[in-house]
Amino acid sequence: MRILPFGVAVLLAACGAPKPPPPTVTVAGPGDTLVVPVVGITTAVPLGNDRWMVLAPANNQVDVVDFGTRKVEPFPGMTLAEVPHPSVLIGVGDTAIVGDWGLGRFTAWTLDGQRVAAWPAPDQLNRALPRARDAAGQWYFQLSPDPKSDGSGLLDSAVVVRADAQLTRFDTVARLAPPDLARVPGTNGIRYQRRTMSGDDAWGVFPDGTLWIVRVYQNQIEWHRPGAKKIERSPRLPDRVLTVTPMDRQLFLQHYPEDQRDAVASLPNSPIKPPFEHVFPMPGNRMWLAKSDTALSPVRHFQVADSSGVLYYVGVPSRGSALSVDPANILMGEEFPGGVRLLRFATPSEPRDTTH
Repeated sequence: MRILPFGVAVLLAACGAPKPPPPTVTVAGPGDTLVVPVVGITTAVPLGNDRWMVLAPANNQVDVVDFGTRKVEPFPGMTLAEVPHPSVLIGVGDTAIVGDWGLGRFTAWTLDGQRVAAWPAPDQLNRALPRARDAAGQWYFQLSPDPKSDGSGLLDSAVVVRADAQLTRFDTVARLAPPDLARVPGTNGIRYQRRTMSGDDAWGVFPDGTLWIVRVYQNQIEWHRPGAKKIERSPRLPDRVLTVTPMDRQLFLQHYPEDQRDAVASLPNSPIKPPFEHVFPMPGNRMWLAKSDTALSPVRHFQVADSSGVLYYVGVPSRGSALSVDPANILMGEEFPGGVRLLRFATPSEPRDTTH
């Protein structure tokens, strides 16, 4: 038998060894806490100096939470007459964009509460409200297909549409995955119904106009860079497959008013949880994916990834949902009968051993 030199044998063994898993950083806690007396918070925009602007659509509220002064106050200058039904909140530099589904318009506000502009939701996009804006002033919308009376229209893809700053030119820049649908019997035959607790593609836009999409079925990140001929993609990200449990269903129903819960409970459920709940872009081409977890898990996890794949994981000692991640802070929201408990944690430094 041929005997390999010791050094060569060690080298071959090292090459064949599996790569170690990405490291995990656990955030110290508990963090600073503030309570906002609302049913739920969908969006939190960091304002700097320990402050966030938060949107609570069920309460028709846009508030400013300040961990420095320990206060929660309505966003200054924004009255119910100006914005009676806020449903979209976008932070663009030193300006906040607030979309109102009832009035079918969106308004721009300085951070001290001065309204500086207003636009009607474009008729060309069925009066959809924008989801993002880049540094050149271009708007980005998500346009869903007409569901039709039997829900079959939902089999088609939603699209991301880009508009110029004047809202006069519109271009489709990407297609999104159709929702997870179930065929259910109805009074007029079979109809298509979206499964509750299923996931969607997440997307957003960097200031330079780069569109990013995190695909829910492929569990993969895409970057659509301006002028690039090819889409940049990460490897498929590793993921635990978690089934939806009775406890998950009970917690899901708590998001709805009591008189609506029986109707929601009768809807079909997804059998498994999506791989992520929210996605937050960070500097350096990094994406933080807030992962799905087991019901009432005392620690929630983030997957930090770039075009090479997962770099590391971050564990946060909270049972809530991720609302905001920036280079300085992680903001979590825990719902309870008195409102939403906001917890602020310091964003941890990247571990040193993140090589692949």
